[in-house]
Amino acid sequence: MRNRRIRLYLLSAMLGLSMPALHAQSWDAATQARSWAKQDKDDSFTFFDPASRMLHTWMRDGGLLGSVPVSRIDDLPERWVVDPRNNAWVARGTTVTQVDKTGHIILNLKLPAEVGDVCWDPKGFVLSFKAAEPYLEKRDYKGALLWSFGAKPSRGDGPAPQNRRPVVLDDSGNVLMADGNSLNLAILDGNSGRKLGETSLLLGPGQPAPALEGYVADRGPLAIWPGKGVVFAAVRAAQIAVQLRGTLQGLALARLDFAQSRLEFLPTGLDESHLLVGVLDADAVFVNPRGGLMLVRVK
Repeated sequence: MRNRRIRLYLLSAMLGLSMPALHAQSWDAATQARSWAKQDKDDSFTFFDPASRMLHTWMRDGGLLGSVPVSRIDDLPERWVVDPRNNAWVARGTTVTQVDKTGHIILNLKLPAEVGDVCWDPKGFVLSFKAAEPYLEKRDYKGALLWSFGAKPSRGDGPAPQNRRPVVLDDSGNVLMADGNSLNLAILDGNSGRKLGETSLLLGPGQPAPALEGYVADRGPLAIWPGKGVVFAAVRAAQIAVQLRGTLQGLALARLDFAQSRLEFLPTGLDESHLLVGVLDADAVFVNPRGGLMLVRVK
């Protein structure tokens, strides 16, 4: 495995840009990204920059593609989606706010619980909630509910559990959801929310996938390897059963191969503070907490 900082050389700034535009154009995820993000179908990522209170959409081969100001939102964004019209849907606490590309607030949606994760497709976005039991909603890009899955939490249930159930869309448009200490994923139809089943992963010798150990409510992100039928789950090495951990330390990747129904663990050489955001070519992409992106070769 090898780590390397992404090296990106942006094109020269176009003539005629205003000073604010020139300032935004200087933002580069390769050296400045610090926030959560999730890889889009076009291999772009949208990061939050707290210094400017902007959501920056960035691509490795294209640099900065666009920015949405979110300074009118009182709380810091936790999860977000940029829709086909370049409006941002920003989740924080129990609210999702739609912000247009100029920063004006269009809509506020009250939610039944805090958002733990989000994924999206051209029709809408899926919210995975922090709740005692799994609960997901898919909404269109006007805010209307398309479907829900699971038992809707009640606001009278008391403090929300911190169960974060990561979600990601597979190549077929199905929603994959991690839950608790299981490395197998639930599979939901992306159009209806109907549960299609669960994966049945095996280790190389044929044993069932082991459960993670210790505190697993705050699960790490999932990332799809496009076109490969493979999902990577970020896990702490300390969560892996001792007999399988070997020399793994810090942050590891669980490689979930659906075509082969196989699970294996890969080292990253990174500590637990790094955040998995996607897979480009044959490299897993991580946010460095000190700023910038790191690449780790995968197989």
